[in-house]
Amino acid sequence: MDELSPHAAQLRAAMAGPQQDADWPGGLWAACDQLTSWELGALLPDAYRTLADESAPDHARLVARQVTWSKVSPSFTAATLTALYTGLAASPRPTDVRYAAGGLLRCTEPWDERELAAPAAVLVAAALRKPGEYADAALAVAAVAGPKTEQTLVTRLRTVHADSPLRLAEIEVILTTGPRERAVLAEDQWHGPFSGDWPPLTDPVAERTADALHAELARHVLRSAAAHLAALHAGELPYVADQAFTTADADTLRRAARLALRRDEPWAGEVFSTLLPQLAVAPTAAKTLPSQRACIALAQVVEAWPTPESVAALREARRVVRHAGVTRKLDRLLRRAERNLGRRPEAALRLPDLGLGPDGSRRLPCGDHTAVLTVTDEATLTWERADGRALKSLPAAARRDHPDHVTAARDLLGKARAQIRTLTRALEAGYLAGARYDRWRDALATHPVARGTAGRLIWEVEHAPGDWRAFLPAAGPADHPDPAPDPSAAVRLWHPARATPAERDLWRDRIADLRLHQPFRQAYREHYRAPESGHSTTMFQGHLVRIEAVLGLAVRQGWNIEDDILVLPLDGFTAWLGIAGSLYPGAAGWAEVGEVTLRRADGSPQALAELDAVRLSEVLRSVDLLISAGSFAWCDDTHAHGPESRRQLNRLYAQPLGRTAQLRRAALRRTLADHLTSGRMELDDRHLRLDGHDIHLATGRVTRSGDPVEIALPTGRQAVPLPFLPYDEALLERVVRTVAHLMEREGSAAHS
Repeated sequence: MDELSPHAAQLRAAMAGPQQDADWPGGLWAACDQLTSWELGALLPDAYRTLADESAPDHARLVARQVTWSKVSPSFTAATLTALYTGLAASPRPTDVRYAAGGLLRCTEPWDERELAAPAAVLVAAALRKPGEYADAALAVAAVAGPKTEQTLVTRLRTVHADSPLRLAEIEVILTTGPRERAVLAEDQWHGPFSGDWPPLTDPVAERTADALHAELARHVLRSAAAHLAALHAGELPYVADQAFTTADADTLRRAARLALRRDEPWAGEVFSTLLPQLAVAPTAAKTLPSQRACIALAQVVEAWPTPESVAALREARRVVRHAGVTRKLDRLLRRAERNLGRRPEAALRLPDLGLGPDGSRRLPCGDHTAVLTVTDEATLTWERADGRALKSLPAAARRDHPDHVTAARDLLGKARAQIRTLTRALEAGYLAGARYDRWRDALATHPVARGTAGRLIWEVEHAPGDWRAFLPAAGPADHPDPAPDPSAAVRLWHPARATPAERDLWRDRIADLRLHQPFRQAYREHYRAPESGHSTTMFQGHLVRIEAVLGLAVRQGWNIEDDILVLPLDGFTAWLGIAGSLYPGAAGWAEVGEVTLRRADGSPQALAELDAVRLSEVLRSVDLLISAGSFAWCDDTHAHGPESRRQLNRLYAQPLGRTAQLRRAALRRTLADHLTSGRMELDDRHLRLDGHDIHLATGRVTRSGDPVEIALPTGRQAVPLPFLPYDEALLERVVRTVAHLMEREGSAAHS
């Protein structure tokens, strides 16, 4: 093993000796941030030993604490793992057993069982003070400590969980596995990570060992829970709010659900379709739940490992829940689950056809009338008489005489719309890279529910390695791939980050000519390329944003708050957005944006240049959307006319256009082409100029000769009808309405 680097050696010396003037470029935090995985593994035993020593100098404890807060996931040799166990056992706390279990997973060579046994027994004994909280980690370390320690722990756990049958069944299976498999469970915490916790291992590592829980046990656990809830809802068992499952059982349910959805078990959809909705509502009229903890736990699993069936179950749970707080949580989790479905392309494409025929319609008899469900771009429900004549609305006779049939038809309409919405969000979030052409054709292009959505999007097929050809199904047969691709060819969504400027203009013109409203912004999608090649970029640094606007959108986009930093977890890496302010739910005020930093799942830096162009562009787009919401977007709330907001608008007025405003300019150039050709309007780099008025494309602010002009746009029925717009955006619509209002006002003045 290589020697410690100079800064790592300095950190070790600072924890062991008297205070010295260390020369760390960037400070102590930067020195710890530069540690490699194995260097951190070598320093952690010293750090834990120093923190356990109450007589250690303050400077040594400060350095030790900072080392334990390093964002890198450590790795251990047999020697450093032994040192870790010895250091933790010197003054053990119940929580220390988690670090000991984590060390087993991160040890890169066979450990010395005889050397580990004694300190492992000490750590398990300390964990017995809180056996329910640290049971999984204790079981992993007990496998190293020896049979006697393990038996003592298991006896205690069986007593503690005597009222948790699901947990007891899980423990019996855990006992058949080895220490590494048990340590995987210890990594799976209900809450966290907290300060000092190590970054979780990447999913492929966990997948190889997590199967030790066995899919059969997961099926038994979930079906047992479903049967218990069914008996509760049937009145066979007394109902007590939040008492259907113990805390331990809820945790077991969560792990079983995660295994089932991660493996996409064929039986999981059926179980979730009954389990989640029954967990979300009381069998009585109360606004309580059989188990709020278990309901949220399963919803979080669906968010992380969604399938079409589990997302549908979560949507049904959201529909029936009566608890206001749980409703808000399920709303947030459902949105994220729909986005995350795009990261599992094979599962995302598995849509039921809802009984629709090849023409995308289904007829449902309802007495003397017929309900007709039709799916094209959207799903619609119409009604016909017995002779086939169309009706304008639901007939009163059908509502009166066949309410169940009417309800069934409306439920089917709701399912179709929900499927389209989920598919749209999944496609946008995942960009379905690498799907086979035959799978795409059957699951999207010809699917009765999905084809309307897929047809309005631009796709690329790989005809030869590296030879991708774009096409738009909605443009007609002439625009389909020619020659027909091989069934095994790869197909993916077209993205402007991979296209040339000429290709982007071509597709935007095609969308405008066809007056095609895409399911989400694709042809007019913002795309980004960071100027730096390192692991951070300053391209957004210095922007001033309104915190409440940023946080409101950040939650919907999947960002979390960690240590006053916005964090976006993604596949294989995490994006960090620094904001110079105190971030917490409900925070308000102005703050300055800092760097965007990327880190791999193990906490090490992720170079921007190593990321796929589309993945990097989508990360930076998400950041720009947050900044636009807090600074560039038009604001009609109580802050809009305050002096602080005025100063902000004045500041933004002179700023160069961001990507979003540039696309807004491109859309306006096509939408207002006739007026621009006539010469009445001019479109420059930042403004749309009309009859002496300047409309700023980034803020919507209107001025005349430099003075602000207040524009009170009509709303409701008095609002000016909009022309065709290639995508939906509030500020784009406002600019177009402002143009129409000014033209109408100038026209009225000319005739008076």
